[in-house]
Amino acid sequence: MRSARAPEPPKRDDLPPVRPLPTGLVVRPAVDSDVAGIEHLVLDVVSEVYGDLLPGGAPPPPGQWGCGLVAELAGRIVGVVVSDDDWVEDLWVASEHRECGIGSVLLAAAERQITARGQAEARLRVVARNLKARRFYAERGWTETISYPHERWGFAMLEMKKELAT
Repeated sequence: MRSARAPEPPKRDDLPPVRPLPTGLVVRPAVDSDVAGIEHLVLDVVSEVYGDLLPGGAPPPPGQWGCGLVAELAGRIVGVVVSDDDWVEDLWVASEHRECGIGSVLLAAAERQITARGQAEARLRVVARNLKARRFYAERGWTETISYPHERWGFAMLEMKKELAT
């Protein structure tokens, strides 16, 4: 069921310029010792981007972080992605490292994982008012499919999908 129409994503001219991918960036599978750093990163981003939507502040970030991939720069985790079955479950990048390609690298890695599982289509969900995220995904071939209220807090969410090369 579709709900009210979500805000339009910004035009490309409204977004900051993309910086080059940082030298020394490493993308690797997460290990147990990364979980605390990943949770700290996710909580920071959730508080920054969605804090006003969450009564009482951002809750501890649930997730299967040990199954994810991390982007590491100079020994610090600056991004994470988790995929499961045909879903990109989580994709988070530290604010000071956005617009330089880290999110694109992580998303492409998750898409490869989903394809390797034999899936021809990938799905994800995003907060409808997060226009930058919606534009980011749209520019990488993702299309918005349905809008619905968040199951816990009620704000508008969008599901997106992408056909994957098999």
